[in-house]
Amino acid sequence: MDPKSEALQVAIGSLLGDGHLKGLSKRKCESQLYVSQHQSKLSYLQWLHDKMADKFAMNNILPKKGYEQSYFMTKPNQTLGWLTRQFYVGRRKIVPLAIDELLVSPLSLAVWFMNDGTLDNRAKEHFNPMIATYNFSFDECEKLKKTMSDNFGIDCSVTRCQMRGKVYPRLYIRSKSARKFLEIVKPFIQPVFMYKVGVGSASSSGNT
Repeated sequence: MDPKSEALQVAIGSLLGDGHLKGLSKRKCESQLYVSQHQSKLSYLQWLHDKMADKFAMNNILPKKGYEQSYFMTKPNQTLGWLTRQFYVGRRKIVPLAIDELLVSPLSLAVWFMNDGTLDNRAKEHFNPMIATYNFSFDECEKLKKTMSDNFGIDCSVTRCQMRGKVYPRLYIRSKSARKFLEIVKPFIQPVFMYKVGVGSASSSGNT
């Protein structure tokens, strides 16, 4: 495993977000990363695809039948198989025990934020990035909180978000770290997501 590989950094950020790994082959311990995006974010999907192609053999980007989405899937790879063992228990995606050794790159952080981040920008005194972590437990989010502090110097809290009658955890970047966080991720933010760092505005469809 090459921790300096941009392809691996993109994979880690994607897995913390909406990306997921397909199975784990028994004989070669290989897996495939699947990533999809709304059609309005096709340029971002192409950027991810290009970054991944630095290390992994790739299938083409294809439209998802019946949805306004496109997707790609890598070809089977043992490094992705290794990531499967870190990020999954059975079929459930988890925060790896060694997340502090995996989430070390601003690129990974930016990909994660582009996937699941929002900017709460309601007033001059209220300017806070947030990251939806609904697939993870509160305890797992505490590990992410510590990693954000230890690896990036970002102070955040794990807050409660109620949606459809259920309570989910969410990472909330505290005001004193908001500018620093945005400065870290902004160099990697793609044009269709610049509104997430306070530049421009979101379009009416397909945004998170």
